[in-house]
Amino acid sequence: MSVIWTGLAPHPPIMVPAVGGSRGREAQTTIDSMRAFARDLLDRQPGRLVVVSPHTPRPRQGVAAWFAASISGDFGQFGAFDAKLTLPVDQDWLRNFAQHYPQVADLDRQPLDHGVMAPLHFLVEAGWRGPTAALGLPWDQGAELDRVGAAIAAASDDGLATAILASGDMSHCLKPGAPCEYDRRGAVFDRAFVECIKRGLYKDALEIDPELREAARQDVVESCRVAWSATGFRADNRRFFSYEGPFGVGYSVMRFYGAEP
Repeated sequence: MSVIWTGLAPHPPIMVPAVGGSRGREAQTTIDSMRAFARDLLDRQPGRLVVVSPHTPRPRQGVAAWFAASISGDFGQFGAFDAKLTLPVDQDWLRNFAQHYPQVADLDRQPLDHGVMAPLHFLVEAGWRGPTAALGLPWDQGAELDRVGAAIAAASDDGLATAILASGDMSHCLKPGAPCEYDRRGAVFDRAFVECIKRGLYKDALEIDPELREAARQDVVESCRVAWSATGFRADNRRFFSYEGPFGVGYSVMRFYGAEP
């Protein structure tokens, strides 16, 4: 199998030091975990990275991706114009992916969304400069997410070691002042989801009550399902780094599956 690593990273811009400043240190556990997570990924020496983000624009049908020779973005909308990055795009892989999943819209020169940018900040900080592909999610859920994951796996079956990063935040309603109105069910969802992924029970995580998932206002399940599907829900060598919710949003960092370094 050419997919040698999959993992989950949260995407709050505030965890990027240039954005969060002193307030960002309230998420220091997540920041430290992201740095360890980035080193963990790079220790596997992947030949390419595929990032799946829930904030990438979604076309009416299929998914969207950047087919240009490079992708770039900054955190200017969050007050940090100098915090920026540029990476080469694995165009051959994207063309191969489109053979297996034909409905792929080209985002061309649009800037990267924060769902891609925030995790990539820590990977670039750790030394990642390799070919990268960033994908969005389809509007259709369920089996369509599995088809995207299967297409990622098929496109990666070319002998080049591939890492898949699922970008997602958990509940957005953990306390008053959170991005969404406080709902005690957010913490219930987070506990259930974390317990499942810690134990490698990824299919069980998908069986969490849909009403609970909706109440949590989360954006983590879909991108995780794509990553899990790409490896047939393998949980070998998983490692849970951390969970916290300092701003009323749950952040989890985890390696779902990994070949030995």
